[in-house]
Amino acid sequence: MAEQPLPDRLDAVVDTLVARGDASEALRDAELAPLARIAADLRHYPSRDFTARLRARLERRTAMTTALAPAVREGFTTVTPYIWVPDRGLADFLVRVFDAVETSVMDNPGHGIHRELRVGNSMVMIGETGDLKAALQNRPVAFHVFVEDVDATFARAIAAGGTSLGEPEDRHYGERAGFVRDAYGNHWYIATALGPQSLGHALRTVTPYLHARDVDGYMAFLTRAFGAVEETRAEQPGGVIPYARMRFGDAAVEFGTSDPMPGSYFLYVADPDSVYEQALAAGAKPLSAPDDRPSGGRIGFVEDPVGNHWYIARPPA
Repeated sequence: MAEQPLPDRLDAVVDTLVARGDASEALRDAELAPLARIAADLRHYPSRDFTARLRARLERRTAMTTALAPAVREGFTTVTPYIWVPDRGLADFLVRVFDAVETSVMDNPGHGIHRELRVGNSMVMIGETGDLKAALQNRPVAFHVFVEDVDATFARAIAAGGTSLGEPEDRHYGERAGFVRDAYGNHWYIATALGPQSLGHALRTVTPYLHARDVDGYMAFLTRAFGAVEETRAEQPGGVIPYARMRFGDAAVEFGTSDPMPGSYFLYVADPDSVYEQALAAGAKPLSAPDDRPSGGRIGFVEDPVGNHWYIARPPA
């Protein structure tokens, strides 16, 4: 990944300083460090124009933060996966393998069956489209799932019709993990934490794992579009990012460099209209402008550059 131009790096430092954040990382950049020190001094003695510009920027950012503040359904998180399949087989798979509990099922005439299942402390939504729409709607995705016993869970997944993508082994990142593809093409990265270095402390039972060829560029889009905040990343030569994680409100989403597996995700926000417009400004493709639903919620739909669909939603009051 090419290094950002100096003006962009300096802008980022100024933003951090004004927000009273930690800008010490800039001191490790030989080109940026002298300017960062000057910016740190000048923030205490800015000109009136400088103050006005910074205030306007902060007000815009504050307005966007308010729009993104989650209005999440009880029991859900800011980001909730929505998996499209032709029939109820996936729900049966989740019950057999992960002891999922179905909490809601609704028949939407013309749209199929909507199911909601709890897996540990996480929620998963499933849309069953029927055979006629299966070819168009099936959008397999990937998940990182923490369980008490990965070997037993892996065995259940294979018995339930899954295909092994990797037998359970102790991994260098602090997990014993095995990988399975279900009958609908979804990938399940099943793991048991081995120690404090495991990611289990930062994740819920089920965490979406999104793939992209340009993870850095994709994460930058998600920051612009939805205000997602990067938490960590690991990089390899050539711009490959085998692992990264971002935070959307109270939800974590993981990323890795690979061919995309475009799926569908609910993004719960306080102001769907503002977030929808922000997403379009960031480069998302409009699918449906926000409108009020019979349930009392409000939802708009966009497609991101990787092909994922985001249902930008405010739940019923």
